[in-house]
Amino acid sequence: MLREMGGIENRVYRAYWNDGLLDVFAAVGVLLIGIAWTFDFVVGGAITPALLVPIWGPFRQRFIEPRLGMVEFSEKRERTNRGRLLLVILLGIGAFALVVSLYVLRDRLALDPAVSVIAGLPALLLAIPAALTAMLVSTSRFLVYAALLIIAGGVGAISGLEPGPILVSAGVPILLIASTVLLRFLRNNPVANEDFE
Repeated sequence: MLREMGGIENRVYRAYWNDGLLDVFAAVGVLLIGIAWTFDFVVGGAITPALLVPIWGPFRQRFIEPRLGMVEFSEKRERTNRGRLLLVILLGIGAFALVVSLYVLRDRLALDPAVSVIAGLPALLLAIPAALTAMLVSTSRFLVYAALLIIAGGVGAISGLEPGPILVSAGVPILLIASTVLLRFLRNNPVANEDFE
């Protein structure tokens, strides 16, 4: 019986993250960071997650919960999620700090190929939290996003692009996929009770 309940919770958990809203926020984050880097406003890239994280909850309450309802998961799953989320956040912060440090020091590096590789690092390192998010929310879409970031980082670095355009080139297809998932969810799940607030 406990195994059956765990299986049900796993299915509900996967469905809980299948609306596409987190995907859209991730895509917007990648795009905003890329735009900030394009205009040499690296600090803007640093504060982007801090701006997006607090508004995700209200957006979910407004657009998703009236269609999906609210779910309370077991304490064990919540503890696991908190640990995984902390890991994703710490790796993201660490990756960003490493990228900014290397990018600022790029002119001191002797080899031009190394400079080119450094330009692709922001996208490559953002692929790490994307892959971890796939594990956190039990959806393979974030592995696709990680792959897009890796491809954009590699191709962009080889092509001599700067980090901003590389991130934007990854963010656009991620946003297209994410928007498709979200719009499909909204279309297939109309609000059951218009008075839900």
